[in-house]
Amino acid sequence: MNSSTSNSRKLYLKIWLIAVFGMAAAMVLIRLFTFAMGAKGEDFISRPLEALASLPVITAETEEQVMVFGSSMVQAGFSARQFDRELKQQGINVKSYNFGFGGLNPYFQDFVSRRIKEAYQENDKRLKLAILEFNPFQTTKTRFDRAKPAIDAYVGMLGSPQELRDILTSDLERGLLIYNIHYLRDNISAEMVTFFFGRPFRSGRPEPDVPKETAEVVKRRRELGRELSKRFKEDYPDFGDEDWSYAWQGAGTIPEERSQETLDVFKEYYEYQRTPYRLAGDKLWREVSADITHLHFEEELVLAFIRLVKEFQQFSDQVEVVLLPKNSAWIENTPAALERQARVIRRIEEATGVTIKDYQNLPEITPEMFSDTTHLARYSGDVAFTHFLVNTYADDIRRLLEK
Repeated sequence: MNSSTSNSRKLYLKIWLIAVFGMAAAMVLIRLFTFAMGAKGEDFISRPLEALASLPVITAETEEQVMVFGSSMVQAGFSARQFDRELKQQGINVKSYNFGFGGLNPYFQDFVSRRIKEAYQENDKRLKLAILEFNPFQTTKTRFDRAKPAIDAYVGMLGSPQELRDILTSDLERGLLIYNIHYLRDNISAEMVTFFFGRPFRSGRPEPDVPKETAEVVKRRRELGRELSKRFKEDYPDFGDEDWSYAWQGAGTIPEERSQETLDVFKEYYEYQRTPYRLAGDKLWREVSADITHLHFEEELVLAFIRLVKEFQQFSDQVEVVLLPKNSAWIENTPAALERQARVIRRIEEATGVTIKDYQNLPEITPEMFSDTTHLARYSGDVAFTHFLVNTYADDIRRLLEK
């Protein structure tokens, strides 16, 4: 072996070692950063992960069950224990669950639906009724593009071992990346870290073209918020700060558990939440983050929603797909958007055989029952909408129980 060949190999070895140690150092720095910030990938989707972790207990129950599945609009708008209580007054005994999760578009919801299906089938359990929310503004190109930095991290947390192996065999580069994020980076992708560091260089939420709130309004809202936090701790001293509570069936508290004084504070608090400035800003943010008015749909998300409906059909006696109430005082879709929405709805119906029910503009729901431009408010909107669901589906549930 001549000296030039030997020197070349030493040079290549040095370059390789420098690259390896450089990547290792970068990995250590990322892990130190996330550790110092107390950040884990699970923190981003703690509510769905906590719900999935409760499935072994849920599927072992003897009661017949109903599940309402969807976005944060379901989380805010469906009161599970109220639903059960009102049905019991009609002689119908079921146990319902709120599986509404914020921040998950249909691509991620599809993975969640597979985990739910597996748990029910493994325990030879079926849902009597599944009510699935189709959320138009969660199915847009804008919403999908904004979720791309988290896709590989979320898939690592929500995918099954077999699904991750399938990705590895079909796309080696992406599969290795997901395994790397999942097992070595504590489910924090490089894109998520970049997004965090880039926050100071991005503008915040766009400012609406309406007068700002007065200092008195801001002060009073903060006072009310602190008062509600204090009352919650007094009323629920043993609450474990869960994002998804099995004891509460995935939903929140109900009016019967609270004092009239607390309910009055909530009413005033939501009035201060619905100031013109906050509502205009919330609408503008929904435009920027989700294309809520124009609704340019993302094909991959439409296909994912069709898949998740079919997943639920495999372990549910009846599947309903619904559009939840819309704050039409603030959100008004263009005619072209409504056409696009109608076309997508027809596609879902043809692919699944389910007729989608439009509950966006119910006379029972008024703008004063929302906390913002999209979510129903606690103790008003959720109570009214849950009561509507009871009246709408009581006969169906009774029929299913008699089979």
